[in-house]
Amino acid sequence: MPEAPLRPADYVVQLMAKAATLNQRDPLLRGRLIELPTDGDVMITGDLHGNVSNFHRITRIADLPRHRKRHVLLQEVLHTMYLDTPDRSFQLLEEVAIYRSVYPSQVHILLSNHDLAELYGLEIMKQGRSTIRVFDAALKEAYQFNADVVRRAYNAFLRSLPWAAATQSGIFICHSVPDSKHLDDFSRELFTQPNPEPNMDRGSPIFRLVWGRDLSPHATAEFARRVGAKLVITGHHPCREGHTEPNPQLIILDSKDARGAYVILPLDEDHSQADIVARIRFLNF
Repeated sequence: MPEAPLRPADYVVQLMAKAATLNQRDPLLRGRLIELPTDGDVMITGDLHGNVSNFHRITRIADLPRHRKRHVLLQEVLHTMYLDTPDRSFQLLEEVAIYRSVYPSQVHILLSNHDLAELYGLEIMKQGRSTIRVFDAALKEAYQFNADVVRRAYNAFLRSLPWAAATQSGIFICHSVPDSKHLDDFSRELFTQPNPEPNMDRGSPIFRLVWGRDLSPHATAEFARRVGAKLVITGHHPCREGHTEPNPQLIILDSKDARGAYVILPLDEDHSQADIVARIRFLNF
């Protein structure tokens, strides 16, 4: 696929500022939690990691002009995972911001660990290379003397992202589940309390949420109890088959690969884990 043309730096700065404002003023937002309504449906996706083709498939499947009561949840846009692929994930971030701006009442992007890595300059090594350094080099090559201005605009958008979404039927959607030893830090109020400038640095609860890798039944069950949920849907973990269910209350979706997965759930129904799994579909077939 040919590379998309670069957008002018001043356009990108305005775009990201508009999208950040939409995040902050989302009528469904309570604190940092998107509280989904009881009508319509929600399309939940997993990590994208710069896969523009899969993002375009998501937008075609979602077909938001025809489904005005459909919500789309996106996450983990930044940082390609493959050595043979240049990191143009900054362009996907811009496309996602455009999507957010065109459908402000329907599109929501959840905070992920690679977002915090960009905000705080945290090294993540994938296949022997630093995702931060590769992304930084690509951004500087693309925007040259405007790279720092564009990066600040990206970062303001990333800081504005909601931390999670929840359905009225008890499904909690976030990037990951915190490790068991940190569960005492979590409650529904952590997500819903007003906090315009929350602490998201290393050691904060939100940092521990998006970086968590505890897939044990205990961790998910206790986290779900603390946030008032029955089931949890996350990304964060690579899934060879596009999804996995490591315990009875957790479903993990991965949308970045050829077998990228998604699920569309009616918001006026209760759902069991088995029901959700039966509804999972794949972006490429």
